[in-house]
Amino acid sequence: MSAVITATAADYERVFEAELAVEYPVVDAFERRMGHAIGSERIERAARVLACPLKVHAPNWQHGRVLVALASDYVTKHESTGQPFTYLDIGTAKGFSALCLKWALWTCDGDVYSVDVLDPNGRVRRNTVAEVDGFKTLYETLAPWPEASAIHFEQSTGIDWLKRHPERIHVAFVDGKHSGDVVVKEGKLLADRQESGDVVMFDDVQIDGVAMALKSLDCYAFEYLQVKPERKYAIGVRR
Repeated sequence: MSAVITATAADYERVFEAELAVEYPVVDAFERRMGHAIGSERIERAARVLACPLKVHAPNWQHGRVLVALASDYVTKHESTGQPFTYLDIGTAKGFSALCLKWALWTCDGDVYSVDVLDPNGRVRRNTVAEVDGFKTLYETLAPWPEASAIHFEQSTGIDWLKRHPERIHVAFVDGKHSGDVVVKEGKLLADRQESGDVVMFDDVQIDGVAMALKSLDCYAFEYLQVKPERKYAIGVRR
C-alpha cells in the first residue's frame, strides 16, 4: 500500500455533502419504534471523519443511528438490573460504531470493546479526511471525541477475541471479515456469551456469504433493515 496520500479534504467533503442529502425513512421509522434517536449534528460531525471513506459506493453512516437506537433501547429495558453492560464492536475501522455504542451507555455503567486486525497504535491508511496531512493512529483520529478514550481498542480478529473472553456480551455489532465461515463462527461464539434478550447487529447482509451465514444462527430471531439497495442490516435477538 502506498504511503502517498492523494485524496484531498475537498474530495472527502464532496462525498460527505452528497450523502448528507439522502433520506432514510427505514432508519427514521426504526428510531421512532425504539424510542431513541441520536441528534443529527452529533452523528454527522462524527461521520464526517469516522464514516466517510472514499470508495466505489457512497459512504453511509446509518448503521450508527441504528446502533445508538438499538443499544439505548437495550439500556432502557435492562438498566433496572443495576449490572454493568458489555458491548462489543467487531471491525473497528475508524472507531465510528464503537463510539456510537459508547454514546448509548451514557446513562449507565458499561464497557465497550472494539477489535480490528489493524493496530490501533499504527499510523496506517484508514481512509479518512483526518489523514490528508499524514497518517494517524486510531487514538489521534478519535481525539476530538474524549469519550472514546474509555473504549477498549485491541488488535485482534473477532473470533480470537471471543475465544479469550468468555464473559457475557449484552450488545454486539459485527462488521469484520465478510466471509460466511467467519461470520458463522463469530455468531456462534457470541451466542454462547449471550442470554435471552441480548442483541447483535450484523452489517452488510446484502453480501451473499453474510446472508447465508445468518441462516445457520437459529438461536437468534432476526429482523432485517434494507436501508438502500447496497446496504442491509440484520438485528438478532437471542432466543
